[in-house]
Amino acid sequence: MAHDHNILEQLNLPSCILKWIGSFLSGRSQQVKYLNLISTPKPINRSIVQGSRIGPTLYIVMESDLRALSRFNIIFKYADDTNLLVPEHTDIDLATEFQNILNWAKDNRMMVNISKTKELVFHRPSAKPPLPCPLTDIEQVVTAKLLGVTFSQSLSFECHVSNILTICSQRMYLLKCLKSQGLPAKQLHIIFCAIIVSCILYALPAWGGYLPASLVSRIDAFLRKAVRFGYASQIQQLADLLSDADEQLFTKMGASNHCLHQLLPPIKSIPMQLRDSRCLYELPVCHYNLYKRFFVLRNLFLSAY
Repeated sequence: MAHDHNILEQLNLPSCILKWIGSFLSGRSQQVKYLNLISTPKPINRSIVQGSRIGPTLYIVMESDLRALSRFNIIFKYADDTNLLVPEHTDIDLATEFQNILNWAKDNRMMVNISKTKELVFHRPSAKPPLPCPLTDIEQVVTAKLLGVTFSQSLSFECHVSNILTICSQRMYLLKCLKSQGLPAKQLHIIFCAIIVSCILYALPAWGGYLPASLVSRIDAFLRKAVRFGYASQIQQLADLLSDADEQLFTKMGASNHCLHQLLPPIKSIPMQLRDSRCLYELPVCHYNLYKRFFVLRNLFLSAY
């Protein structure tokens, strides 16, 4: 735990807080119980305390010094989920960056779960370039789930939509049972929104703009079926759900302390325009339609016209 303490000391916390955290992490042991057998206690000398409220925060602090070697490469971290993004043209390749992560984990007495580590090579939908050689012992896949959203090589979200509709169909059975037990339509609609609409809304701004008309139609057909069966009191369309989700998130991003604020382009240096525009930001040049469907750009251009 010594490395954890050194990082904490860099946060300029009061000494009493540092001592309290140090006491919380030190002198711990664990036992395993199987049937009526209990193992002898073994000391815990690495990682954080599972199930504790402070555990996730301490892990984030501990991982704060894990950075990419190249300024062109990016490491995305969310709790204990770490993702490495390496573009086609960079000064430090993927293998070197991944080895740096392995070395960091070893220095911090942690283990990278190789069996859960996947490599996904993105490319434009119209292009089918030859795939690079995969990393040693790492499976190269065509789709991968990141924080609940299934991504594919070409940024097609067909698999993600199929997964969502499968989950929603399973949850429709619950609504069928509740309706058969006499639950009123108003309460059915509330539950429908809670367990089905919420599933569709999850991270919708991140993937909703990339859907072709065929996938939009699949989701809309499912929502219409829910109304037809009496599980929902009004017809909702994906376009309306996406528009509301986009507006809410884009508005929140305007605050300087929002975690996505850095994705916004610079504010216009000359606010007065020949044509009235609600867009306060400089519009970047978009050479590809796929790039323009990105949540931030999608809403920037929407506010400009």
